[in-house]
Amino acid sequence: MPLIQSCTVEDPLHGVVIVHTDVERGRVEVAGDGFPAVHLRRSGTAEVSAYVPIGTRDPAHLTLTVDGTPATLIPGRGRFTRGSFRVDTHVEGVHYHFRPSDEDGSLLSRDGRRLGELMLEPETVELMAVWTPGADVRPQDAAIGYALATAFGTGAESTLTMLIHTLTGVTYS
Repeated sequence: MPLIQSCTVEDPLHGVVIVHTDVERGRVEVAGDGFPAVHLRRSGTAEVSAYVPIGTRDPAHLTLTVDGTPATLIPGRGRFTRGSFRVDTHVEGVHYHFRPSDEDGSLLSRDGRRLGELMLEPETVELMAVWTPGADVRPQDAAIGYALATAFGTGAESTLTMLIHTLTGVTYS
């Protein structure tokens, strides 16, 4: 994957979104007409993992801002269960929960209400959202969802699948 990449996403509700990633520096930026600017950054002192697109899941080394306002970011450890790959964030009193739903997608909710599912193809940084019919998905919701999907990836294997791969030595390149 190239170190610096930009992709254009045609959001089904809000139009064109630009997602810019800088893997080497650990940065994800989301912008678009009518969207708040979302910046997710990894500190230069973080221990970098190749298994996390932004390079770390350690909240001490990550900052998130939405239109310049700092937000709280709480990623799960990303270990043995699908649920451990969750990411929670709080933006001006609004709670977002982003969690894998299957091997490919992750669900985004706002204050406990499901907004939709996001999927990321890491090799091409192709990003897609399928919003829940009738959900009140705001531009901020979409921008945060795209930033989280790009920074942490989407989907996770089930615990059983991970266990089988560990026991059989199956790896993917």
